Amino acid sequence: MGPSELAPAARLHLRVLDAEFIARLGAGFLQSYYRAWVDADGALALVALSPSGRLDGVLLGALDPVVHSSSMVRRHWPSLASRLLLAAVRDPRLGRDLVCTRAVRYSRGLARAVVRPGPGRTTDGDRHPGAGEITHLMVAPEAQGAGIGRLLVEAAEEVGRRAGLGELVLVTPVEEWGARSFYERVGWVLDRPVSSASGERFVRYRRPLGGG
Repeated sequence: MGPSELAPAARLHLRVLDAEFIARLGAGFLQSYYRAWVDADGALALVALSPSGRLDGVLLGALDPVVHSSSMVRRHWPSLASRLLLAAVRDPRLGRDLVCTRAVRYSRGLARAVVRPGPGRTTDGDRHPGAGEITHLMVAPEAQGAGIGRLLVEAAEEVGRRAGLGELVLVTPVEEWGARSFYERVGWVLDRPVSSASGERFVRYRRPLGGG
């Protein structure tokens, strides 16, 4: 993902993943978030473009989740925090939800970022040496059914192999049967159920890569 894809990626996020909490923060925050994501060490940020240059798909992840998260926070937390605060002021309901469901988690993330990171912790909270992760996969509605999701996932797997990773992992909501069926079709293995700090229920999938 290059600079010219940041704004289209943010707009696609709002279209495809509008139910996510982060989408409530708006296109401006998302564009800053994507910029921070791509700039951080160990970022995995892939795009699929149509022949005309239209952004048809996005995949985000990290080759080392702890290093990436720490790098992202260290470099960009002032700008992200200011945009977060501005969004909360503009929308009091959003601000209340932010305090009730995310404030503690975000504060802990900021605190961890000032400590030297160790390798291999993934978003489900466990350590997995040599494990990268996929955090977001989005395909534009008008481009679905053309195999773009599969191509993005396979590209991420190849990047992971070249980086020497042993596996990639991801989590998806328990009730997202379409997403779960997709990952199983492209070779991912169902691992176990997990829950977020906010109480959402997910299932974890893994994809051994033969590296590491």
